[in-house]
Amino acid sequence: MKKSTIVKTLGIMAMGAALLAGCGEDSGNAAQPTESEQPTEAAQENGGEETGDNGGNEEGEGNTELANPWKECTEKEAVESCPRLFRAPDGSTVNGWSMMEDSSAGNMIQLDFRLEGVDYCARAQYGADVDKDISGLYYDWDDTREVTLLYWGGSNMPATISRHVEDGWMVDLCSWYDIEIGIAYTLSAEAEDLDGFDIQAIVEQMYNPVNEPALGEDIDAGTEEDGQNPVMNFIGQYYAGRGNLTISAEGSNGALIQVWWGSSAEEHSEWTMHGTFDEAAMEITYSDCEKHDFVVDDNGEIVSDETAYTNGTGKIVINEDYSIVWIDDQDHIADDLTMTM
Repeated sequence: MKKSTIVKTLGIMAMGAALLAGCGEDSGNAAQPTESEQPTEAAQENGGEETGDNGGNEEGEGNTELANPWKECTEKEAVESCPRLFRAPDGSTVNGWSMMEDSSAGNMIQLDFRLEGVDYCARAQYGADVDKDISGLYYDWDDTREVTLLYWGGSNMPATISRHVEDGWMVDLCSWYDIEIGIAYTLSAEAEDLDGFDIQAIVEQMYNPVNEPALGEDIDAGTEEDGQNPVMNFIGQYYAGRGNLTISAEGSNGALIQVWWGSSAEEHSEWTMHGTFDEAAMEITYSDCEKHDFVVDDNGEIVSDETAYTNGTGKIVINEDYSIVWIDDQDHIADDLTMTM
């Protein structure tokens, strides 16, 4: 349906006075009420308003509006309510964090943001049932496909991507569930034209290792002398521009480096390399980098995978504030960029 007709209220479309709630309150996103957000039967029968026991009089006395279950909150409050919570991608405009209490599970968290002309609504709920749909969207999806997320769940997180098209308006939805600790996630996006758009790439950028349980709490995690790989101090995902870089620890002082960098909605590149950490220089150097250039179609399916090279060299420089700089000797794609978690 067109943007002007997407349901964005807690009532039904016939309500005389719509009550804004849920995704899209600020950004215009297309999420609709979840089951706990729906108006009561009495409210629907009375044009979207609750009435007293006598149903109100002819002049409308006793009628009250349905309360908005979403309450504004800070990002800190959201993180405290949901472990392994997402982050807003770099370069996005955050329109607000909000929270809705749910007696059947943990609080539902919502993030509204805008990035490159597209409105997004992200939701997460700790303790939600594995089959619970928290998106607030109830469309007949025109296309649905299964994918595996690269960074979530140790690169083994299944997700479902769906698209709805109607009257020149598109809505995309990505849903995934962390079975390890029981968290449901959704990310929805809407725009007039999402052809060539890759919602999975946005989901990957929202992964935040700082919010991982037991991570990000002690930056002095260990050294090679005490038997622990010092790379453990820097593991996680770093962001800058249109790319992200993940550092994982290997062996006593080794590191696995994985990079994703997008050049357009249809094209991106991926680098994989194994490096050695020099604690004195605070650098990870590598000489076995393998780069692949990918082209995807409108459905996000890979139509081309070309190996650019297999013996690339370079290094990761760790700064005093634990940000990093990636120096790639071949493409120099990020030499001047500081990447942060």
